[in-house]
Amino acid sequence: MKSTDGHIYSLPELLPQLHYIGSANDTFWINKAWMDTLGLEEPKSFDELYEVLKAFKEGDPNGNGEADEIPLSISDNKYNSLLSYADFAYDADTRTAVIDGVLTYIPTSDYYKEFLAWLTKLYADGLLYANSFTQTGEQESAIGQSGDVLGSFVNAGAFLVVGRDNDDDYIILTPFHEGTYPLRSSVNVGTFVVTDRCENVEPLLAAMDYFYTEEGGILAWLGVEGKTYEVDEDGDWHWLVGNGYGDDIATIRASNALQGGAGSHTSVLPAFWFEHMSVEADPDEVYLNGERAKASATGVVPLPMMNYTEAENEEIATIKTDVDAYINQYVAQVVTGAVTLEDSWDDYVATLDKMGLERLIEIYQDVYARAIAE
Repeated sequence: MKSTDGHIYSLPELLPQLHYIGSANDTFWINKAWMDTLGLEEPKSFDELYEVLKAFKEGDPNGNGEADEIPLSISDNKYNSLLSYADFAYDADTRTAVIDGVLTYIPTSDYYKEFLAWLTKLYADGLLYANSFTQTGEQESAIGQSGDVLGSFVNAGAFLVVGRDNDDDYIILTPFHEGTYPLRSSVNVGTFVVTDRCENVEPLLAAMDYFYTEEGGILAWLGVEGKTYEVDEDGDWHWLVGNGYGDDIATIRASNALQGGAGSHTSVLPAFWFEHMSVEADPDEVYLNGERAKASATGVVPLPMMNYTEAENEEIATIKTDVDAYINQYVAQVVTGAVTLEDSWDDYVATLDKMGLERLIEIYQDVYARAIAE
């Protein structure tokens, strides 16, 4: 929570790491129903994943007699999410990983080159959807809900792509390695600030402090018992739909709880939310939470809290936007065959250097060194 000058300028959102894996949209889902139909075991390496995707393409797992299966679909540049299955803990925000004690920039590494070769093979063999580098998440979801056609994809929850009637056909692919699956930090900074116009700072902060208790967290996430939710005789909770506070769960959450209307909010996520969520509360979220817990059990937060100075943030903003855009462009060109990996790799790395990548890496390494020294 502290800034680089030692002061606290904002209050955070606090989350238990167990259920929060990676970033919001980096969970890899694979069709367990198809694997069962074809008698396949869950893959435990990238080579085995290739073989499973190939079987999806050739084995008619949806049983309609048509070659309409899409083994792997990607949208919105989420291909990097597959790096969650590498043998190092990949940080998606910085695109780095700590390897042998050194903060390493992955997109210019030999590992990344091998990863692109693997993706290129998927595309060439018809296992990666042809529009993966141009389609939006909405377009992908339209495909996913048009029929039983998707073998695997990346999203925060399977129901967001294939709908709530079919999401339990999918599982989060079990991490290939112990202790490397990237977990999201349990602290989201910057969710509440006090301006210089506030005349009564102490009572305001005392009130906000309440939301960091279990009781306050329940109020922030669930609203008021008896109005927006109720607790059954087993101690489990479910939403009160149609009780005057919303005719559906989304409305109740958005209109009557701090949690529903914001991506990050000033509170602690209460243990009660997960530990006592009844299946009736939201069966799809209960299923999602179970899958997340399975994957995150072998995970780790890739980096310590990276506190940047204002000057560092300004430099990162200047360099990173262009660098990330170029990487995404290059990956799409290589994987789809517009350029060959071997012939273009050196120029790709050189172009990134000209764009200021060396300075970006230097900033990351300096901030990381400060973080581990604290």
